[in-house]
Amino acid sequence: MERIALCGVFDIPNYGDHLFPLIVRNELRKRGCDYEVVLFSPSDARECFVEDSHIHSLDDMERMHQEQPFRAIIVGGGEIIHWHRYQQKYSFSRDSFRDYPMDKVWIVPFMMKLKYNVPLIWNAPGIPYDYDIERQCANFLFSNIDYISVRNTFSKEVLQRCGVPAERIHQIPDTGFALGSLAAPADLARMRGDLQLDEGKYVVFHCNRFISKEDEDAAFNALNGLHDKGYAVYLLPLAYTHGDDAKLAAIRDRSGGRFRMPESPLSLFQIIAVLSGCAMYVGTSLHGTVTASVYGRKVVSFDYQQTKKTHDLYNTLGLGDYYVTDGSQLARTVDLALKQQRPVDFTEILDAIKQHFDTIVSVLDKGECLHPNPTTQASQFSDMAFLFFTYAYECEGLRKRVKELTEALDTNLRFVEIFKGRSEYLQQENDKLQQEMTETLDYKLNNTKSRLTHRK
Repeated sequence: MERIALCGVFDIPNYGDHLFPLIVRNELRKRGCDYEVVLFSPSDARECFVEDSHIHSLDDMERMHQEQPFRAIIVGGGEIIHWHRYQQKYSFSRDSFRDYPMDKVWIVPFMMKLKYNVPLIWNAPGIPYDYDIERQCANFLFSNIDYISVRNTFSKEVLQRCGVPAERIHQIPDTGFALGSLAAPADLARMRGDLQLDEGKYVVFHCNRFISKEDEDAAFNALNGLHDKGYAVYLLPLAYTHGDDAKLAAIRDRSGGRFRMPESPLSLFQIIAVLSGCAMYVGTSLHGTVTASVYGRKVVSFDYQQTKKTHDLYNTLGLGDYYVTDGSQLARTVDLALKQQRPVDFTEILDAIKQHFDTIVSVLDKGECLHPNPTTQASQFSDMAFLFFTYAYECEGLRKRVKELTEALDTNLRFVEIFKGRSEYLQQENDKLQQEMTETLDYKLNNTKSRLTHRK
């Protein structure tokens, strides 16, 4: 069986990222594609939320390709096309956070394309930040992709500013919207029954460790209002990697047992079951909104982190009135959604995703690059390496100069502290001598006046 490499964030516990392998496999299967989909992430792991699914380290991709070549490499989705390494929890049980090398998820596939000319496909990932001084480098990286698709307008604009022709960029809705065909409704209903959740009678809330105390208080008050209206409140961790579970547990404890949450991490399909049966989803997760809305449930985004991806999502769905960044507006918006929000028509979105996977399958069937590596790439790579080392050299020089100036400043501050004490002592001595001089002058002046008076 031929193999496809799928690269993404599958080695840490974040619900949305783990939808993509299921959807890719499901969409390929629906089109009669019998390929083995091999998952790759920065670290070797067992896939979170999914039992017995192995994740290979991207460090092993080249060796595995040499042993048995991959027909193509697919990257995404998720908000993954950037250079930043943010702090993440790597498993359900860990309390510590460490930097996650997101750049490897898309740079390693690029290097595989560069070296082996293996077809490279983007599965509608997102680009959260613009590229400024590194646009020349970004153009080199992005221009080598055989099929470029991104999930929102901002990502497309970033690519265009980096010099990628507009006609090569396909703007596709987040492929998470295709999750509706992953599980049978009866199976989802059974899972909700196992979790003791009555369809349509509970509200799901999600937040993470980045929520402020003021926004947490606002959310707690809004949830209390829903509870008073007769809705059960279910606190659902979706991104354990962001410390959701600890924050939601604190909210549960604060409620005195009125709010519920899972006692242990749910499976991917259990999470889908919970979100597909709620009366409303309120929270900060993009894929929490995607899942609930696909099943016709009401949604309110509490995007206190003000992310571009979630803002674009709600505008795309025509739900801009239910996108909130200020906690003071949350309770009012929740009430508005309960009274007025209508289900979204996903016909155009699902048609676009269907066309997207049809295109991917056509690339896979051809088994060859749509855009073979140009003969000028070696020179481009040389220029890119030169720029990197030039910037690195300049930065190292600046770091050394900053270190020298910092050390000099520290030395001067120590001298200031030393002489500050000496200065205070000398000032006291000066004041004392001034006083003595004043007293001496006064004495002599009085003595002189006395002698003059005596002579008269």
